[in-house]
Amino acid sequence: MKIISVIVPMYNVANYLHNCIKSVLEQGIAESDFEIIMVDDESPDNSLEIANALAKQYSNIIVVSQKNKGLGGARNTGVTNASGEYILFLDADDWFIPNSIKNIYKIAKENKLDILEYGFNQVTKEGTVVNSLALNNNKIFKGVTYYNTIKYSGSACNKLYSRSFIKANNLVFLEKIYGEDFEFNTRAYFFANKVMATDIICSEFLQSDNSITRNKSKSMKTKYLNDYIKILDNIKTFYLENNTENKPEVTSYFKERLTLVNINAFFMMFKNKYSYKEILDYKKNLDAKKILYIKQTVANKKKNIFRRIMLQNFFLFRFSQPLIKLIK
Repeated sequence: MKIISVIVPMYNVANYLHNCIKSVLEQGIAESDFEIIMVDDESPDNSLEIANALAKQYSNIIVVSQKNKGLGGARNTGVTNASGEYILFLDADDWFIPNSIKNIYKIAKENKLDILEYGFNQVTKEGTVVNSLALNNNKIFKGVTYYNTIKYSGSACNKLYSRSFIKANNLVFLEKIYGEDFEFNTRAYFFANKVMATDIICSEFLQSDNSITRNKSKSMKTKYLNDYIKILDNIKTFYLENNTENKPEVTSYFKERLTLVNINAFFMMFKNKYSYKEILDYKKNLDAKKILYIKQTVANKKKNIFRRIMLQNFFLFRFSQPLIKLIK
């Protein structure tokens, strides 16, 4: 068995692949001890050609092709083909810091963790670090307690996951949606028995102008809003099926997660100048589906201010544009 499987989805990422894969290979780990699974998600560029060339050069690179299933579907395919004890998800435009993986693996292995969260830098295309996130807690928690105690990151790309843990709990990403990490991790934390945080900075994430959150396309934003509804439906269904004992800690956990999705959706509309009618129609849709969650306090102070001001007083969206600078 390999100790690590690194899963790299590919869709229009040809320009990034060499740097991404090079960073995985520079980890001071024997080639026979880890694998890189490059998943071609029916990419229209020459990503597959580059991946196949790399696979000829390095024996631990596996290339898998599939019909387009989106980022979540590509990750699922990677997990299916993985043999590593632990799994890392790496987006092709991001990279690992040299010799960092072996350090987080050691922590996870010694503590028999289901999930280990590690630090990361956010970097511009010029190489400037614009933000770093690194939290340390030497205590091991159950997943729900960990989340309620340690607020790290919502990404799947700053976590080392036990493959046996993923398999045992049938953890798969939703396919062809945005925001799949949030939904996946909501279930992952619920099932996890041993979760820990380390401040080792392992990854650097490229802050691209064409990312989902920075892209100016309204159609892309509207798809994200529709995907939020799918995420809310899935989380609520999971919540009702798995909180049969109505434990306060678990109830608080799920309600905060559901509330955060609501906040993110309405803030996206607020920031991108959706009309009051569009915002109100979206609210009515959530209400009708019984997935409008706006009463739970959330730990993120800025998001909680938005919730308290705007989501408790929807009429303010009529006058929202002058308020954007105040709340941002």
